[in-house]
Amino acid sequence: MKSRATIAMLVVFLVVFSTVASGCIGGESETTTGTQQTTSPGETSSQPAQTGVLEMGKVYVVTTDKSVVVVGPKGAEPTVDLPSGKKVIRVSYEVDTENTPDVKTLMEQGQGFGAINPAFFRDEHVDALVIAARRETNPEVRTEIFKALYILGNQLVPEAILGQNKQLRVYWDWVKGRYYHPTLAERYDLLSEDSNAPSVKIGIKDYKNDPETYVIATIGWPESLDPAMTYETFGWELWHEIGDTLVTYWKENTETVSPDLAVAWAHNKEGTEWYFLIRGGVKAYDPWNDKTYPIDATDVAFTFLRVERLGHSVSWMVDSFMDVNNSAAISEEELDGYLKDNPLIAEFNGQVKEIHSVEELKQFFGYSGETAGVFKLVLPNPYAPVLSILADPFLSVVPMEYLLGDKYQEALQASNNGHDPSAWWDYLQSGKDDPTHQLMHQKPVGTGPFYVKDYQENSYIVLEYNPHYWNATGSPGHKYVIYVINNDAQARINLFKTGTADVVAIPPEKMDSVKGLELNGFHSVVKTDILQPILTFLVFNTQKEPFNNPKVRQALAYAIPYDQIRQLVYQGLLEPNYGPIPKPWPGYMEEGITKYTYDINKAKQLLQEAGIDPSKYSIELIYNEGNAAREKIMTLIQNVWSQLGFQVTVNSYNWPTYLSKTEHGDYDVYVVGWVPDYLDSDNWVGPFLYGATEFKSLEVNVSE
Repeated sequence: MKSRATIAMLVVFLVVFSTVASGCIGGESETTTGTQQTTSPGETSSQPAQTGVLEMGKVYVVTTDKSVVVVGPKGAEPTVDLPSGKKVIRVSYEVDTENTPDVKTLMEQGQGFGAINPAFFRDEHVDALVIAARRETNPEVRTEIFKALYILGNQLVPEAILGQNKQLRVYWDWVKGRYYHPTLAERYDLLSEDSNAPSVKIGIKDYKNDPETYVIATIGWPESLDPAMTYETFGWELWHEIGDTLVTYWKENTETVSPDLAVAWAHNKEGTEWYFLIRGGVKAYDPWNDKTYPIDATDVAFTFLRVERLGHSVSWMVDSFMDVNNSAAISEEELDGYLKDNPLIAEFNGQVKEIHSVEELKQFFGYSGETAGVFKLVLPNPYAPVLSILADPFLSVVPMEYLLGDKYQEALQASNNGHDPSAWWDYLQSGKDDPTHQLMHQKPVGTGPFYVKDYQENSYIVLEYNPHYWNATGSPGHKYVIYVINNDAQARINLFKTGTADVVAIPPEKMDSVKGLELNGFHSVVKTDILQPILTFLVFNTQKEPFNNPKVRQALAYAIPYDQIRQLVYQGLLEPNYGPIPKPWPGYMEEGITKYTYDINKAKQLLQEAGIDPSKYSIELIYNEGNAAREKIMTLIQNVWSQLGFQVTVNSYNWPTYLSKTEHGDYDVYVVGWVPDYLDSDNWVGPFLYGATEFKSLEVNVSE
């Protein structure tokens, strides 16, 4: 049982710092040594021992600057001497073979970057460390495990990290109030424009870009208009505008979440039960039929279960950290009765309080309005970043009545008014054939500040301010938001230059063409000053030869022209990084790792050691069409890998097809960027490395 102080520490840790392939399973891989600390003659190293991988066999031994991390099956011991003077963290485990899904099955289900990492890489030792970090409650121990995972990700290379992105943001200075958050898009009702901004016809019906209309010239298309079936930035941005989650981050705040559809919350001392008091008076607006649906705790419970039931790759966050079948919608009276004998812990704005009644909970959060029930969320294990996950747009609350239609009352009764959400499995299906998905995909309905007024696939999306928005101020910064889709960078730039677009997405090599522009007395703004927690990387299909050999992956990592990519493609807006955690997040390391640089001779040497003949292999490098930067990356790499003897081709696919191919393992190598789902180092090492191994038991022991 964790104390109240421990749970508080978990939340503080979250908000401050707020996915036989590898040949390494079963101890069959060779022992390797990582980068070592060296000193000049006569100098003394400040480090008590080397850092890096000391042993990689039946047991992995990884040393960081502060600890030695040992991981292996229960009863297994390392064959190397452990460095002295460091804390020893031992992770021992038993694999649950029966319940560990087959990797090929996960491919068929399209679970890449979902239940399993995008490379379909599986290593039991690595998986054990990922789970250990998720279950650990001591932030210092978690950080050391993250360091070990960073080092292992660097050595095993299921993904080759090209670098960490700096933000490129291009807009006219008539736009006011712009801000940045690492996981959530800006809310466009919170931005405004100078009243003297020009008015320009957009070329879409009768719409104009005027001071009340925010026009974004961009590329791609959302994976889906259904929040439960989208796992990419465009879909999440859209739902941040048209939906509401239980909690959210207010503008640039990354330290504490703010109330959204939940007005107050509290948890038990173990951190395994969370109770969210739902805001009253909220309506979901159906613009397709000009109808509204009142939102209550039952809709919240239905939303969470529906995400798991549809089983899209995004559902891994629900499946891994939440028990939606045993969660429930309950009344305020039921919670009040429970609190009399079972006080809960509430934490908000740096304050912690033991709560004994619903009224006391409301007072603690400073809320005096109406409520609409309570959502009880059950976690199988305490998890520090859970509140941050709840702010993700894929968990935007949807109206159960709208989605189930004439089955709504029957489903409500079957679940005992939300007390047993598991009953809803019979009213939903897995995958894209689910009728609720088909409805939401074509005619989305939400509770947010905007609603989808009109769209034409791969051409445009029009959002209009929601007249039923619960938090309406009467004077939103924008009445309309219009996404103009054009995969030609120069065409988008032309839209920007003429004032047809307020903001524009462009490849970095084009940024000089939009600097110093002037229109009606206004000027263009080009900002590049923010280092984002975003990694751009290549993904190897570790289920295919020759990428199932770690030495081949290392060789190819040495055969990447990093400097050319950073300068020619990104104009310096890509900083070096060599593992699956961005700087400066807990676990990021610069010692004990291989700092991959372009070295064609080293690549040839490693391929020779791997024992493969490159001429016998064809490699398809793929990217999403319209992304000029990624096209250049793949063309540069094609040139180098062809010199190694591989037969290399480059192809592009539209965004939905690209996502489908990569999620199903239908690729050799692809390029992608990772924007964090939530603010915790686990949201990099987990998605990048976790191979979906289940464990019968897993223990973490720490000794000095």
